[in-house]
Amino acid sequence: MITAIEILNPYLDKDALSDKMSILDIKARTQNNTLINVEIQIRNERNIRERTLYYWAKLYEGQLTEGTSYRDLNRTITVNLLNFVDVPNDRYHNVYRIREDKDGHLLTDRLEIHLLELPKLHTQVIPVDRRLVRWLTFLSARTKEKMEEVVKGDAVMEKAMTTLEFLSQDRQTRMLYEERQKGLHDYVSAIEEATEKGKLESKLDMARKLLTKGVDIQMIEEVSGLARDQIEALREELH
Repeated sequence: MITAIEILNPYLDKDALSDKMSILDIKARTQNNTLINVEIQIRNERNIRERTLYYWAKLYEGQLTEGTSYRDLNRTITVNLLNFVDVPNDRYHNVYRIREDKDGHLLTDRLEIHLLELPKLHTQVIPVDRRLVRWLTFLSARTKEKMEEVVKGDAVMEKAMTTLEFLSQDRQTRMLYEERQKGLHDYVSAIEEATEKGKLESKLDMARKLLTKGVDIQMIEEVSGLARDQIEALREELH
């Protein structure tokens, strides 16, 4: 049973748009003093595994104060809800612990990491009667109608829906939400632009190499997909 909750980052601020791109960061403590860190991660920075381990370590190490014994360190769990796919399997919920490589013996129960990948829910037929699936479906729902369908009959989830609707009426919350959406759109655009730029540079590099080997411009045009004037400009540069 959870006895204490601390919301570390309840709303996304402008600085977070260029930093962690998360929308929620929660630290909780259970009745038996297990520490749990929950984070929703929107953008794939290609470092989620290293980042997860780092923040788990900070939470675990933070328990150790002067005069505290290592035996007093409590079990620490990290739960990451990801809006992207990182683990190369079909499971939307992956759990990691420290085990011996040969026989699977558990070294310690102090470390536990959960990765929950929301996009995988949309590619599989998963019964929504599971409580975890219902919450994940609620969090990833794209319409109000879908949210209402998921929470129906569950008092806790209905309360969450009511709270969300209340917050959506707050002007400051809407502004932060719109700022986050803009940041995400800008990020996607930047990635697409960088990808296109990379493709062009690759084609130009190919054309340069073919020109130095004396390959005919028409042939280079067909192979690279570049326009004739681009290839001729490259030839001028080389001479």
